[in-house]
Order: sequence, then C-alpha cells, then structure tokens
Amino acid sequence: MKLIGVEGLEQARYQEIAIDIAHAIMMGEYHEGERILGRSTLAGRYNVSPETIRRAIAILQNVGVVMVNQGVGITVTSKAMAERFLKSFDQKGEIQSFIEDLKGLMDQRRENDLKIESHLNKLQGYMDRVMSRWLDVGEIEIGKTSSAIGKTLRELKIRERTGTTVVAVIRDGFEQFSPEAGFVLRGEDVLLAAGSAEGQTKLRQLIL
Repeated sequence: MKLIGVEGLEQARYQEIAIDIAHAIMMGEYHEGERILGRSTLAGRYNVSPETIRRAIAILQNVGVVMVNQGVGITVTSKAMAERFLKSFDQKGEIQSFIEDLKGLMDQRRENDLKIESHLNKLQGYMDRVMSRWLDVGEIEIGKTSSAIGKTLRELKIRERTGTTVVAVIRDGFEQFSPEAGFVLRGEDVLLAAGSAEGQTKLRQLIL
C-alpha cells in the first residue's frame, strides 16, 4: 500500500483550511473589509504550522477572497469570490467523481478486451479445426477387388460413416466434381475426399 508523505498531508490540510475560511466568510463570520485573525493565531486555531496557514491564505488571495498587506494583515475582500471559490471545489468534486467513473469504465473496457481476445482465440481455434476438415483433401483409389465397386455413394454412406465428403471422382483421367449420391463407383476410380486424416483413414478401410 502506498503511504502518503508528510508533504502530501500538509497539502491536503492547507486546502481544507482555505475552504473552511472561505466558508466562514460566506456564512458571515468574517465580513468584507474585516481583518481576519493573524497567521500565528490561525495556526494555533487549526493546530498546524504557520507555513500551512501561509499556503491556505495564498490560495484565498490568489482567487480574490482576501488580501494580505504588510503591517495590516489578512483582510476579507469579497464574499462573492469566497462563494465562487467554494463552488469551484464542489465542481472539483464532481470532476473527480467523473474521473473515477471513467477509470471504472476503462477497467471494464480492459476486462471486456480480455474477454474479446479470449473469444477470438477460441473462435480461431474452432475455425482452424473446421477449415481443416474441408482443406485436407486426400486422393483414395478404389482397388480392383474393392467391395465398393458397383455401389453408389448413397449406398456407402461415406459422410455418415467416415465424416468425409467426396468432392470429386477421377475416372479415366477426367474429374467429375460434386458427384451425385447415385454415382456408381468403379474399380480404379480415385476419390477426392475432404476431411480429417482420421476420416480419410476410415474411408480407405471402407472401400478396401
């Protein structure tokens, strides 16, 4: 866990004191033209160092809430500016809340990106498996004494029994693509079968 240093705590504290003094001005505890307690007194009141009070007053002077004059001290210059200053801090809180929401959305997006990447990888693997079924094409010759001779592709039920698809039959050097289910096989026909290596092995066994 990251620890907040003393300087970080002091910074947060002087901002809180500036807000508290501005709130006191807006509520009428201090009036325009009225002198505020000296820095040493304020340091004792808020139980902080004079440096912290000096930073708080510097903020208020910078936004026109008070004026610091040598020998005079801290004087309230504008109640309206004190109110405006407080509203700006309210807006800061709204902005911070908006930033936190954006961070949450970015975290969700990163989580979604990881899920999308995971799904894409799974889809790629599935596609590779599916495509391998159709891109792996083997040539299987029907022997002269094969039991498949004289039978049709329908009768052999090649797809159901092997998972392969006969995409073409080569006969006498000529290819017949997409043969119909009623196509009758002959000896020495060469089947172009698309499917896995396992399926093609089953097909070879089927037409022995």
